[in-house]
Parts: sequence; structure tokens; C-alpha cells
Amino acid sequence: MAKKVFITGANKGIGKQIAYEMGKAGWTVLAGARDDGRGAAAAAELRADGIDAAYINADLQKQESILAAVETIQSQHPDLAMLINNAAIPGDMHKPGYEFTLAELRDVFETNVFGTFELTRRLLPILGANGGLNVNITIPVGVREHFNPFTYKMSKAALNTMIQSLGENFRQAGKPLEIFGIMPGGTTTYLNGNSTGPGMQTAREAGKLITDIILDGKNHNGEIILKGGAVADYNRGLF
Repeated sequence: MAKKVFITGANKGIGKQIAYEMGKAGWTVLAGARDDGRGAAAAAELRADGIDAAYINADLQKQESILAAVETIQSQHPDLAMLINNAAIPGDMHKPGYEFTLAELRDVFETNVFGTFELTRRLLPILGANGGLNVNITIPVGVREHFNPFTYKMSKAALNTMIQSLGENFRQAGKPLEIFGIMPGGTTTYLNGNSTGPGMQTAREAGKLITDIILDGKNHNGEIILKGGAVADYNRGLF
């Protein structure tokens, strides 16, 4: 039986390219998206490319959607071996932090942190029973003059902490689970208004880079891996 991977935000951008690369590597893809039309269309495109794919609604801002997705996986895909947390929203990427409202901050955290954690937490029993791999797409959160999106970085800082802390929890408890993050680098997608420029890559290139790391056969538990392959380290300023 083919291994199965559930990818959130798989209907466009980097998530869609990860789905394509994982499918071509022989994985059955469960494409998660919050919009039924776009999610079903993405799964259909994958199937047209010869990939075994199905759509599962996954709106990380809605608890009922998360619970329904988990129930679907428990009943129809109990052999799920990997969860890739890719879905995220950026908030306003240009507004200075002091202009944000608490409601705007909560909106971004609901998807990028709370919903992502809840989906991960509820799928851990299944993942642990099947080899247990959880991958998270993230970003560096240090201050950059030309890249300083306030709510997006705050939420990803929390995600990075979740990755490292859970990784240590798994290690100490001897659980058959592995969690790590990947920072693919600047990528031209809808998330940043399809920004281009020096050092930017296409979603296809990012998807290939991410999948190569996922499938490299190494144990990366608790790590956050940079585009060039180095492991990010707060103490050495690599974040």
C-alpha cells in the first residue's frame, strides 16, 4: 500500500508543488484546503498527472473543519504516515507592528499557530502508529530591513518554538514520532503578492527543495532546516 501524506494549503503555491513532488515520488496525496472548489480542483489536477490524490477540507480557522478532517483521516486513511503543515496566512506584510490590532494578530495566529497545532495534536496518534513524520514550512524570524512582516513573523516564531519543543518532547518520551521545519527561502507566491527579485525562487523550485529534504532518509527531529541545508540555531544567529 502506498504511503499517504496530508498537506494543508495544497491547492496553490508551495503546497501544490509539494503535493506534486510527493505524488511523483509515489506517495498518495491528501490535499487539504479551506475552499472546496479550489481544493477539489487541485486534487483533480494531481490525478490528471497520474498521482493518487484526494481532497479533504481543512480550514485551520474553524475547529469543526479540523475535527471533520481528522475524522475523515481516522476512518478512511488510518495509514497516514506524514502531515505537512504548509497552510498559512500572512496578514498585512507591509504595515508596521504598532498599527496592528489585537483582532488582526489573533486572525493570523488562528491559522498559523492554533489551527496548525490542533491539527497536529489530533493526528499524532495516527502518525505515531505509522512511522510518524510531521513537517512544517516556516521562515526565519530575525529582523531584516527589507522583510519584516509583523504578524507573519510573530506567528512563525511561535511555530518554530512548537517544532523544537515537541521534538524534544518526542525524544525524551521515546515516541516513534519526528517533527521538523523547513525554511525554503524567498519564493514567489500569492502569499507575498507574487514578489520577484534577486534570490527569489519559483514555487516549483521551493517544492522540489522541500521534498528533497523530506525524503533524504535522515532523522531531522526537532530541527529547522535552512534552504542551504544548515540547521537553524538561535544561539548562532541563524534564525
